[in-house]
Formats: sequence, structure tokens, C-alpha cells
Amino acid sequence: MGISLWLVPRASQAAKIALTMRVKPSSGVTRSPSSFPPFHPHVTLASGPDAAALRAAIPPDQGVIPVRFKSLEVGEKYFMSVYVAVHSAPGTPLEALREHLRRTLDESAVPPVAHLSLYYIDDADAEERARTAETLRSELRVLESAGGEGEVRSVRLACVDEEAGQEPEILEGFDGEEIWVVKCEGPVPGWEVLEKIPLRQ
Repeated sequence: MGISLWLVPRASQAAKIALTMRVKPSSGVTRSPSSFPPFHPHVTLASGPDAAALRAAIPPDQGVIPVRFKSLEVGEKYFMSVYVAVHSAPGTPLEALREHLRRTLDESAVPPVAHLSLYYIDDADAEERARTAETLRSELRVLESAGGEGEVRSVRLACVDEEAGQEPEILEGFDGEEIWVVKCEGPVPGWEVLEKIPLRQ
């Protein structure tokens, strides 16, 4: 993958989202060691081979970016196995930044769908993608709202630390307070954060 720019939640929100990312495969084992690796919650803004070019593409006065969850989705690609699509309508701060990065870098550098991945699952375990999404729904870790006419479709994450015995905390989104420059090469646990860039409050 090379180098990526990640929009990262406030630390307290990231810790809550990580609780929703703890669901394990239904069988308890996987065919591939690449399935279900741990990773920090993020929305990928752009990717490319040149860290300096990616870093330079970030507006110097970029403010905190509010992100709101839209829908729980199952994909056919490793890095979009089970993910939450996020709202990125024209005019929103997130889409304004994505459009800026398309102009500054390249159209292909920016993911076509703005999303927060919850799980990376290898093709060898492809059947676990739909199963994992269904587990999130059945265990009420993801609360979906279809949205009526004129209403915006949305999901909420019910973040619960079962070991602590606490009540779930509901997140409708997060505040992107930092952009990380991440070297995404090799197995996911070995990815390296090169720089953390705080955004204007």
C-alpha cells in the first residue's frame, strides 16, 4: 500500500471504537493469519508512494473534521472487509478535504468511499465478513437507522467494555483531531506511524 494519510479520532473516542472491533471469528480460528489483525481506528484520506508529497498536501490550517457514521457494510476487498461508510456529502468538512486531496495529489489517491474499517479479513476467510457484520448487529454493537423519507440514513456504534461491566457508550461519529502519516507495508501489525499532525481546534 505504501504511505497513507489517516484521519484519526480523538483518543477517548478511538478507545471506544476499538471496543467494537473486538469481535472474533465465529469458529474461533481463521484460515489466514492475516485475518482480524488489530489496527488503530481511522478513515483513510489518501495513499501514495511519497510521504513528503502526502504530508505537503494537507492544508496548513486544517481544522478538526467531524465524521458521522452512515451505514455498516460488507466488502469484497481485504481493507474493506467490514466497514462503516461515513457521510461525505459535498460541502461537508470531510468531503472538502477529500476534494482538496484529489486536486493536489490525484483522483486515484483518494478512496472512492469514505469509510472507517472495523475488520480486515483475508479472502481465505471471506465467509467471516458477512458473519462478523451479522454478529455486530445481533449483539447490538451496531445500531442501524434506515431513515424515512427525507431522513438521513445512519448507524451508531454501541461501545461496551464487557470486562469492566459498564453500560454501552453510543457513538454516532467521531471528531478527527489528528492526521497520521502511516507506512502501510507488510503485515498490518508492523505498520509504522511516521508522523502525527494535530488539527486546528
